[in-house]
Formats: sequence, C-alpha cells, structure tokens
Amino acid sequence: MASLQAYQSHGISYYRIVESFRKNGKPALRVVAHLGRVDDILKLHQRQQAALRISSVSAGAVSALHRLAREFDLAGRIDRVIAPEGRVQVRDGLTVGLSLVAAMIARACAPRSKRAFADWAKTTYLPELMGFTSADLTSQHFWDQMNEMPVDRLAVIEQDLVREVLRVEQLQLKALAYDTTNFYTHIASTNTRPKLPRRGHNKQGRHGLRQMGLALVVDQDTQLPLTHELYEGARSDLKTFAAFLKPVRQRLRELSGTAEQLTMVFDAGASSKDNLAGLRDYVTALRPSNHRALLEEASAGLAPVALATGAEVRAWRGQRAIAGERREVVVVFSPKLHEGQLRGLAQSMARSYRELEQMGLRPRTSLEAAKRKLNQIRGRQYLRALLCYQVDPDEQGLVHIRLWSDWLEYRRLAERYFGLRILITDRAEWSTAQIVEAYRGQSAAESSFRDLKDPRMLSTRPQFPWTDQKLHVHAFMCVTAHLLVTLLHRRATRQAAYQGSSRRLLAELAEIRCCRLIDATGRKGRPRVRWQIEEIKETRSAMAQVLGALPDIS
Repeated sequence: MASLQAYQSHGISYYRIVESFRKNGKPALRVVAHLGRVDDILKLHQRQQAALRISSVSAGAVSALHRLAREFDLAGRIDRVIAPEGRVQVRDGLTVGLSLVAAMIARACAPRSKRAFADWAKTTYLPELMGFTSADLTSQHFWDQMNEMPVDRLAVIEQDLVREVLRVEQLQLKALAYDTTNFYTHIASTNTRPKLPRRGHNKQGRHGLRQMGLALVVDQDTQLPLTHELYEGARSDLKTFAAFLKPVRQRLRELSGTAEQLTMVFDAGASSKDNLAGLRDYVTALRPSNHRALLEEASAGLAPVALATGAEVRAWRGQRAIAGERREVVVVFSPKLHEGQLRGLAQSMARSYRELEQMGLRPRTSLEAAKRKLNQIRGRQYLRALLCYQVDPDEQGLVHIRLWSDWLEYRRLAERYFGLRILITDRAEWSTAQIVEAYRGQSAAESSFRDLKDPRMLSTRPQFPWTDQKLHVHAFMCVTAHLLVTLLHRRATRQAAYQGSSRRLLAELAEIRCCRLIDATGRKGRPRVRWQIEEIKETRSAMAQVLGALPDIS
C-alpha cells in the first residue's frame, strides 16, 4: 500500500511516495516517486490544474511539398533570376521566391484565391515550416510579390528547374506529348487592361466568358511538365502550334542533349499542312473525315499487333502522300472509341427523332420552312447522311413529309469508320507497335490538363489577376505546382510502392497532422507551445518518411 513519507537531506525537507513489501520475510519500503520539496509539489499541482489548449493542423502534404521545393532550391532559383545582385524584395519576412513557393503549395493542396490563403494556411503546418504569420499573407502581399516577376524570365526559371529535376531523377527524354486547352475566367468585359483573356470556343462549354489558352509539353514516361506557354484565348490550335514549336523544341533539345532522341507527339488539332511542312521526329493523328477512302481500305486489312504492355490491338500500316510528303501511316482500331461513337450517334438520333415527332409529318408551315427545320434537325454530326427526307405538297397544298434512314450509311459508319484513328509519322524505322504506343502516350498531356482543372487539386481557376503579367505568373505557379505534385507521386510510386493517384496521395498525406499543445502556466509572457505528431498507421509512416512528410518538430 502506497503512503506519503517525509525525509530530510542536508537539512532540507523532501517528500516521496513509498510502498511497503516484504523482503526475505521482513518488512521493507520501496520508493514509488520522488515529489521533492513542498514548493515543487505546489508547482506540480498548479501545472496540472492549469488549462491545456490542444489544436491540430494538417502537416503531411505541405511538409512533403516544402521538402521538394527546398531540395531543388525553387525559391532561390526564382530570387536569383529576379535579382542577380542579391537584393530581392522581402515582404512580411518572405522573399519573392518564398512567397511564390507558399502559393504553389497552396495551389497543389487546396486551390483558392489569394485572399483565402490565410484562412487555409492557419489550418496547416506551413507557417511553421516557412516562418510566416498566416494573417500577414493577404492578397496584397501576393500581388506585390508577383509584380516583381518579369514575364520574360519565367521560361528561364522553368528551364533551370526542369534541367535539375531531370539530372536528379536521372531521366532521359524520348517521347514528348504536346497538347493545348483553355481556361475560362470571370474577368469582366469592361476590364480592358489584360489582352490575354478573350472569347472563343471554350472546352468547358463556357463560351460566354473570356478565356486563356495553355500549351503544355510533358514527358510521356513520367508525365512531368517540361514547358508551357500561356496565350490569347481566341487563338486556334493550329496557330498556337506553329508559334510554340520552334522555340520550345530548342529548349527541349537543350534539356535532352541529343535532338535525335526527341519525338513530339500531338493530336489532330495541330496537324495542318503548314504545320507538317518540314516537321521532323513526330507522331500525330489526322482527322478521319478528310481521309474516308483511306479508312475504307484500311478497315479491311486490320491485323493484330502486340504492344509492349501485353495488350493487342488491330492495326493497318502503309505509306501515303499527305501534305505534300510521303509519310508512314498507321490506322488503328480502338474498341473504346468505337463504343463511344456508336453511343453518341444513338443519342443524337434519339434526340432528332423526338424533335421530328414534335414537328409531325404534316406541319402547318410552308414548304421552305419545313425543309429548313428538317435540315436543322439533321445538322448534328453524321445525321445529314443518315436521316433522309422528302417534302411534297399534298392535294390540298399542305406539306407532307416522308422520312427514312440510310441503313447502308449506318453500316459504313459502324464497320469502316467508327473506332478508327489515322496516325502518321516520319519514324519509318519504328515498328507499328511503337507508333501506336507513342500516340497513346499523348494522353499524358490530357491527364495533366485534368489535374490542372481539378477544383480540389492544382486548379488553374479561380483566376483573379487583372493584368497579363500576373496571369503569366499565375500560370507559371500552377504548372510548377503540378511539377512538384507529379514528382512527389513518382517518388511515392517508385520508393514506397504507392498505387493511388496524385489526388489520393495528397489527401492521405494531408491526414498526417501535428498537434499544437499550449500550456497556460499563469505566468507573464508567451505561453509554452509544444508540437507533437499524431499517431499514424505504420504503412503510412514508412511512406511519409520516404517523402519527407513528417516535419521536424524537435
């Protein structure tokens, strides 16, 4: 049984807790705890009675991305380009480079406006990592820092960073995927300061809003973004490719070291006669509607082709004179594309049938008006040849419509057109499988755009800057954040056998949290603050250590 015992040492009274037991049949005491002097006991009692405030913040994702940014000295690269002499602008304790890195990490983890940055940052460990106070980083802070970035130096920073990433990761560039997309904005029409946002065909269907275009080149093997360009929203893909190709290929050759290794892969949107003239080392697609005779011939000669992945496709290969030159041609059949096109045609026909039913076979209108309405209904893709009609006046002079479907045309579409892609290249030494695999790798650029449009990760929107300079810097931050996330995912896959997506990786890392323990001692001055990492699963702990997602709280 435990009891309190007083004893003296050097004339000073102390207290301890002891308990009795028997040793060799004789009673004895063992010390359970030394309590110290009376003053020590009082202080311990007061500390236990004092309020202990506990809060937790998300730490894993921001720590892993911050570690990557520090590893490649991202902030330093930005600062050195802005101010080679070393006198870079500092706001609220952060240089321009550090402010942009903080914005990139926020863009990767929780896309939002610069005004909303502070509310998000205080829920994370990022202020502790980078040494800033959340409330200080207002939207004005970011506008002031972004304003220091010269637009003509963005490509230099990007090139320098990508070169270092390729060196550290020991990557060799071979096949590169090129693609373009556009991002709508909410910049008012009355705001005439920016020239980049313009109205045009928007790929998200927001045609009434001003938009900007983004051209991107990514490495097919790793999906790492290598270079980008922001351009006017109304510029066509054909003009963009022509303006983008020459300077970008030069930068990419500098990265790879040998021009012969680089093969540019792009889709049919940029495959004009002018763009193909003189082009070397490429794989691209053609619009099937411009080569119906070729598809008729190729569909009858499709043969199995084994790909490196073990999958098998049906393809035909030959040579044709296209855009003034003789080129290697591969026609490949995609069951998924075939199924989607058939489904889309069925939906279009069903909608047209409903409109025809509403119109009726004896509409009370003129002959010319009936023909215009019928042509409008048949205006959807493929329906002009599929849906046939004849309009005649009856004995009373009223309009009489006769409708039918061209079954032979439907069979031609289903058997000799749908599901077929036409690929061309100047890589005559490549096998058919290599050409098909190279074009399929173009989906790496499309996947990057999906990430850049994901509202929960890396979203380029919302875009609130009102000047072209800040819009360029905004796009640079989004693409660089995408580079960090892609590199983080690559390392998780290679070093920790991670099998999920980039979004899932960030979500799992964000669940690693740090507790902030605040001891209210009752004394004057700042309270005592301690940090402690919450318990995490053993499997996640191993991955977190590999990625640097566990902050150093010592």
